Amino acid sequence: MKNILLLLATISLANAQVTGLSGWNLFVDPGHSQTENMGVNGYSEAEEVLQTALHLRQILLSQTDIDTVWSSRYTDQDYVTLYERTDDANARGAAWYHSVHSDAGGATSNRVLLLWGELANGQPDPPVGGEAMSAIMVNLLRDVMRIASSGSWGDCSFYGTCTTGPYLSVNRRSNMPSELSEQGHHTNPLQNQLDMNTDYTRMIAYSMFWTILDKFDIARPYPGILSGIITDSETGIRINGATVQVNGQTYTTDTYESRFNVFPNGDQLHNGYYFFEDLPDSSYEVIVSADGYYTDTLVVAEMAPDFVTFLDILMAPDTPPYVAESNPAEGDSLFAAWRNPSITFSRAMDQASVEAAFSIDPATAGGFYFTRDLKRMSFLVEDTLEYLTDYTITIAGSATDFSGNPLDGNRDTVGGRSEERRV
Repeated sequence: MKNILLLLATISLANAQVTGLSGWNLFVDPGHSQTENMGVNGYSEAEEVLQTALHLRQILLSQTDIDTVWSSRYTDQDYVTLYERTDDANARGAAWYHSVHSDAGGATSNRVLLLWGELANGQPDPPVGGEAMSAIMVNLLRDVMRIASSGSWGDCSFYGTCTTGPYLSVNRRSNMPSELSEQGHHTNPLQNQLDMNTDYTRMIAYSMFWTILDKFDIARPYPGILSGIITDSETGIRINGATVQVNGQTYTTDTYESRFNVFPNGDQLHNGYYFFEDLPDSSYEVIVSADGYYTDTLVVAEMAPDFVTFLDILMAPDTPPYVAESNPAEGDSLFAAWRNPSITFSRAMDQASVEAAFSIDPATAGGFYFTRDLKRMSFLVEDTLEYLTDYTITIAGSATDFSGNPLDGNRDTVGGRSEERRV
């Protein structure tokens, strides 16, 4: 068991409704329609941002005294044009307009961006307000998604072309303060897989909710949110079907059967995402388990008082460690006598046990060097190896990984077998 202490300030849990938005309303606009702007894995921007918008609407209506929250569409079947969106908001006399989008910029790009209505002279489009709201939201959205930010921009400046302004239709045609958010890139494979989880988009919606409260100087209520990503400690692949238990509640990360089977490459998709909400203000044991991995227990000492408490989890496979690579390779007769042999293991190893398990024949003086991740050990020969001489390097089965699991020398998943290389 390992203990992870998240040392954050605490406040007592308050279930009272947030007040201060009475007399105010919001028109939230999930951009595009149906399955427009398809993402890299087959999940579209339109589907993703609709989930965010509906979560934001539900959070505001259930947790605050806001008058009402409209949406330009409510299902994936609705088709709404740009003109219909702003015409609807204007006809309702909405006090504020927020358009929800995600960006596209290639497989490696992934940033948040806020765009507010700007006139050609660089001034905010009246009625003003979008600039101030954007400046708050861009940072909260960045911190919740834990990705980079492109900042908050006036739309004319960002696009570099504007004769009158604003540049974006939703900013130009709306009669109320407005802004447009880009919540990451649906062209980024890992981000697109996270977006498939509706609880992930709910977490994004919370950043927008907190933005509104901050804008109107209203204290954020305690959210009791615990969230993170569960990853294989060796491969870096996010784990499907991992079970997280907290405070009597259980969350299972998405699987092929539960979520990914509807996508063309569903058997290759993983997000490892988990989410708990409304946890009481306390400390918690977090128990995580998954087939093929060691069950682990972690400790959250304190919950964040007005934000997400993040706890990412690395899980160790329950198979024994093995030698993944050696240099020289077995039987290599061209290894230079002045070089240092090295062994690369499948996972981080216990340094002392590996050194004790190491032997070289003929006996040769030298020391050891381990890489920072403790996966690669080099034997630093004191002088040089003998020319035209066969050496046998052995790692005995007493070598263990960082969790104490013995080496599997012959890869039969039974630990305690030595690894021998002849060069």
